[in-house]
Amino acid sequence: MAFVFIGLSIIIGSGLIAHSLDKTKGRKHRYEFVAVGERNIIIFDKETGSYWQKLIEQSEGSAEWKKQESPIAKQ
Repeated sequence: MAFVFIGLSIIIGSGLIAHSLDKTKGRKHRYEFVAVGERNIIIFDKETGSYWQKLIEQSEGSAEWKKQESPIAKQ
């Protein structure tokens, strides 16, 4: 009886894992990392059109991230 229980558990577990892997296959990447230059970094959100920008100064290290709204967003 224990072997039947273990066998069913393995079959059900494999089915659940296969189902969850199929769900993640079609998922698209929401964010995109863009290096504009050596000192300018942008992370773009494809769903909302917003982006975060960071300017890295050579002498001062890293600066703060600044959230910017999309220039083409509906107002």
